[in-house]
Amino acid sequence: MIDRRRRRRLIGCAVIIALTPVLSILSCKRPERPNVLIITIDTLRADHLGCYGFTLAHTPAIDKLARESVRFSDAISSAPITMPSHSSIFTGLYPPAHGVRDNGAYALGEGAVTLAERLRDAGYTTHAFVSALVLNRRYNLNQGFETYDDDLWSEAEPKLFMIRERPAPKTADHFLQWFDGWNRTRTKPFFTWVHFFDAHQPYHPTQDDLALAVSPYDAAIAGVDRQVGRIVETLRSKGLLDNTLLIVTADHGESLGEHGEQTHAIFVYDATVRVPLLIRYATFTPAVYGNPVRSVDIMPTVLGILGLPGGDLTDGHDLGPAIRGKEPAPQLPQYSESLLSEVGFGMAPLYAIRDGGYKFIRAPRPELYDLRNDPRELNNLQPQLPRVAAKLDAELTQMMNASMRHSVKAAASPMTRETEESLQALGYLAPHAERTAMQGMDPKDALPLHNKLEEARHLAQQRKWAAAEVKLLEVVAVTPRNVSALNVLGLVGVKTGDGDKAVKYYQQSLAVDSQQFRVYGVLGAISLTHGDLDRAQKYFQAALAVNPHFAEAMANLGFIESLRGHGPAAEQWYRKGIAADPTFPRVYRRLGDLYFERKDWAQAYANYKKVIQIEPTDVRAVVQAGNCARRLGHNDEADALFRRGEVLRPEGWIPTYNRACLMAVAGKPQEALTTLENLAGHHAVPIGLIERDTDLASMRSLPGYPALKKKLTDTGDDDIAD
Repeated sequence: MIDRRRRRRLIGCAVIIALTPVLSILSCKRPERPNVLIITIDTLRADHLGCYGFTLAHTPAIDKLARESVRFSDAISSAPITMPSHSSIFTGLYPPAHGVRDNGAYALGEGAVTLAERLRDAGYTTHAFVSALVLNRRYNLNQGFETYDDDLWSEAEPKLFMIRERPAPKTADHFLQWFDGWNRTRTKPFFTWVHFFDAHQPYHPTQDDLALAVSPYDAAIAGVDRQVGRIVETLRSKGLLDNTLLIVTADHGESLGEHGEQTHAIFVYDATVRVPLLIRYATFTPAVYGNPVRSVDIMPTVLGILGLPGGDLTDGHDLGPAIRGKEPAPQLPQYSESLLSEVGFGMAPLYAIRDGGYKFIRAPRPELYDLRNDPRELNNLQPQLPRVAAKLDAELTQMMNASMRHSVKAAASPMTRETEESLQALGYLAPHAERTAMQGMDPKDALPLHNKLEEARHLAQQRKWAAAEVKLLEVVAVTPRNVSALNVLGLVGVKTGDGDKAVKYYQQSLAVDSQQFRVYGVLGAISLTHGDLDRAQKYFQAALAVNPHFAEAMANLGFIESLRGHGPAAEQWYRKGIAADPTFPRVYRRLGDLYFERKDWAQAYANYKKVIQIEPTDVRAVVQAGNCARRLGHNDEADALFRRGEVLRPEGWIPTYNRACLMAVAGKPQEALTTLENLAGHHAVPIGLIERDTDLASMRSLPGYPALKKKLTDTGDDDIAD
């Protein structure tokens, strides 16, 4: 175990490379360290690029870059899922060491030292541009980046079970806009990470790409390729490409139906863990590097090229000397894992090692493949070659144990002893010894269950909650520790208004894995809805115990203090939430509401405008900004904001109602009356609100008001959900 302080003290396609390669190197010395640009393309299989032999690919930009780079033909990711894999790329650690084993439920520990931190400390300006919510700063991969562009709130609302994402052209635009500013001064070399998500399902390719490609997946890749080309050619046009260490890789691949898996995340076959890796650097001769490499080798290689320390504190290997021909290319064993089957589905985890031309997968039914003669991993040789399998199994254990020497200290479980005992009494949690002894089902055998879970998710997307519940209960009957199924059952309870059912299943899910801060957040929201502020507070605090950067929990804790009348405490929580995630719109809206209640119209207006900047479709913020503008004497702006609210929520009545109030206080009561008469003709408008609203006093004195009253209803006051 190496804590963060100790780590800080320790910081101070032409040539195939064989076992003893000789690569030429240009002998030029650079006066300054180069810029560093890493581009990661989510879900990109190496064998779907032209430079990796796929003749039907439409990837001219990446193919051109490959001809100018060292292309690694045998690169393996540490995990077939986004957050664990990116954590390995940017820490140089395997998942057992960095502790991130799945998307969404895990955050990178503070004890990890990232590539961005090392380069920032070496004088680089550091910036990141990511395209999916799964890489949001709340998961703490932003460590070391001065700016971390993960503002996706203005993007389209995703379908249920999908994640919010930003298309590649927009992400490239954000990078190029930043680059223009940097290029005007060039005061420091830059380290920048650009992440593209378009090759991840569901695909949204252009019609032109779809017409040319052999599949929607390949069409999406073609779209990403153009954006890679925009970035590379911009650097070239500015004369900076040769002074930039440029790396292009992927976090993982895509099964595309191989081995029965449609996408990725469960299996660790090469379809999902073999990735492209290109390194372009002016002093490297373009070549094809044929020996095995890993995603954990990227960080120590970058540090080695730059002459910076720290590579020896990773699980990776500095490839620079081998690329330069100063040492033989090593035969590196390659590690991959998938714990989604265990964490998500209550089945056995999968661990894999590739070495000496073989691949061994540790599972209840182990697998062994001769990759030289069976690259698609179809013929399991474990029964015929048990000694080879046993040797690789022992080597796998050694790799995992060696990785743990660099282990980042895990966050303490927020589950108290009292909670643990209660869950055991309810049958939700097995005693520790029993949990340790339990073995899950082999994911190969459980694939039908996974497919059934996918069917349930599709039914839920169609709001067929009862049918989804039937499928989910079938899954849980076979795998009672299936966290994914339990969480979707909890969602069914929420969507059908059965709070007790939702709480039951979410608690069962936490009994299996107590590190799911999002589940604590959902339970807190349910308690908040039921008016149980004390219980809600405990759940949100439990969420923060797992992930101290969880801005949603901070915003809700502030809301609880506001409901209790503790304004200063509420504001303190809101400020913490903004510091944790400056792109989270709801915390600004909550803070705006707090200032609105204080009648501090200017501060409230500033916070509502921040919400609108981040999420332009937030109707409540638009209307409240209008109310602030009106009280600040900016009637024209208030009118424009209320009209904008009408466009955003044509089925609602509140934006128009507020516009009528503006007319009345501006000395136009007849116009207000006419507006409300028109509104009442096609919307239910509450009579009680109009009767008591002091803004409408002048309108209520008009002769036509009694006729309006007959059109009004007793509908509740608020039609805009929070």
